[in-house]
Amino acid sequence: MSISARMAAPWLLTAGTLLIAALTVGAPTAHAQVSRAVLDTGIPFDLPQTDRVTVLQRPHPEIDPLGVRAGAFLVFPQVDVSANATSNVFGATNDAVSDAYAIVAPRLDARSTWSRHQLLGHVRGNFRRFLDYSIKNEDGYDVGIESRLDIVGESNLRAAVNADRIYINQLSGDFPRFAAASVPLDRQVASLRGTYGLNRLQLMGDVNVTRLDYSDTRALDGTMIDQDYLDRTATRLTARAEYNISPVTSLFVQGVYTLHDYKVVNFDFDRSGDELRVVGGAAFDVTPLIRTRLGVGYLTRHYDTAGVSTLSGLAFDAQVDYLVTQLTTISVSARRDVRDAIVQGSPGYTASRLAAEIDHELLRSLILVGRVDLERDDFSRIDRDDTLFHVGASAVYTLNRSMVLTPSIDYSNRDSGGAQLGQRFNEVRAGLSLTLRR
Repeated sequence: MSISARMAAPWLLTAGTLLIAALTVGAPTAHAQVSRAVLDTGIPFDLPQTDRVTVLQRPHPEIDPLGVRAGAFLVFPQVDVSANATSNVFGATNDAVSDAYAIVAPRLDARSTWSRHQLLGHVRGNFRRFLDYSIKNEDGYDVGIESRLDIVGESNLRAAVNADRIYINQLSGDFPRFAAASVPLDRQVASLRGTYGLNRLQLMGDVNVTRLDYSDTRALDGTMIDQDYLDRTATRLTARAEYNISPVTSLFVQGVYTLHDYKVVNFDFDRSGDELRVVGGAAFDVTPLIRTRLGVGYLTRHYDTAGVSTLSGLAFDAQVDYLVTQLTTISVSARRDVRDAIVQGSPGYTASRLAAEIDHELLRSLILVGRVDLERDDFSRIDRDDTLFHVGASAVYTLNRSMVLTPSIDYSNRDSGGAQLGQRFNEVRAGLSLTLRR
C-alpha cells in the first residue's frame, strides 16, 4: 500500500483546529525546521556595538510591535500562518512528488522591564500539516527561560533552561538516506554563564549540559529507521577572553571543550568521546562601512572506541557586514566545525559552510532579502562527501504594527559523492506567511 494511502489524515480538520488553538491560546514562535548543528557553538560572537547598524538591525519604532504590559513585564504574542508548496516532498533523486502544506507557528515572548537584572521567557510552537503526505507532519515546540543577574559594571551571571523539539529533514546534512519522514529530535538544555568586565578586558565562562533524544523515523518503503544510537548527553565548557583596543576593535580567544556521552554503545560502535575547539582572532572595522569578525584555530574530535580515528583540522568562524548604504547591507559568513554523523558506519564529519545575504530596505515597511549558502560535508571512516547548495529570496512587508506579510521562494540542491552515497535531489519551495502580533 502506498505511503499516501496509509498515512493520509484529515488535514483540513487538523489544520483548522491548530489555527483556532493558536489564535486563542497564543503560544510562541516557530522553530526552524532544519537545524544545521544540533549543538550550539558556545558563547555567541558579536560584532562591537556602534551607531552603524545593518538593515535588519535598524529599529523601526513607528511599526515595531508594542507588546502588552503585564506588571513589570512586556509580553509579545504572535502567530505565523503560512501556505507553502514543495516540488519534492521526500527529497527523491528520481520520480519526485510535490505537495502543499500549512504552517501554524504561535509564540509568546516575555521580558522584564527592570532597570537592573533581567528575566526572559518564551513558549513557541511550530506545527506543519501536509495535504497529501501526512507522514511529513511535524509538531515542534520550544519552551525556555533565561535570567541575568547584574553584579557590577559589565559583570553579570546568566542562567537558562530550555526544552524543544526540532525536526531534521532532507535539507540537512544529518538526514538518513531513504527516510520519508523527518527525524524528531528532543533537546533539553541547562546553562550557566558568567561575565567579568575589567576596563577593556572581558572574561567569560559557560557551562552547558544538553540532552539529545532522537526518535525513530519511517523509510520510504514503510519500515522504521532506528535512531536511538544517536541519543547522548553533551557537557560543554567554554572560556573566552576579549580585549577592546578601541570602540570598534577587539581581540578574542575562545576554547570550547565538549564531552559526548552516548547511551547506546553496541549499535555499530560507541561514538562517545570528547572534542576541543580553540579559535582566536579579532573583530574590527576594515573601513567605516565594512565590519569584520575573523577567528581561526584548531579543532579535534576524539572517540573512545579503539580503531576510530580522531577528526582534527582547521577551525574558522568569520563574518563580514558591508553597509553599502543605509538601505542596503551585504553579509558574508563562513564556519568550519565537526559534527557527529547520523549515518551508520561514520562517527562524524567536518562541515564547512559559506553563506551570503543581501538585505535592501525598499520602503520603511518593505525589506527585500536574498541569500545563498554552500556547505561541504566530509564524512569520516566511509567514502562519502556531500554538497548542499541553497539560494532563496523573500520580502518582509510590514502592513502595520500588528500584521506582517512574507512571501518567499527557495531552491535547494543536495549532491553526494563516494562509494556510500547519501541522498541526492533538488527541490523548490514557495510560501506566503502572515504574521499577527501585538
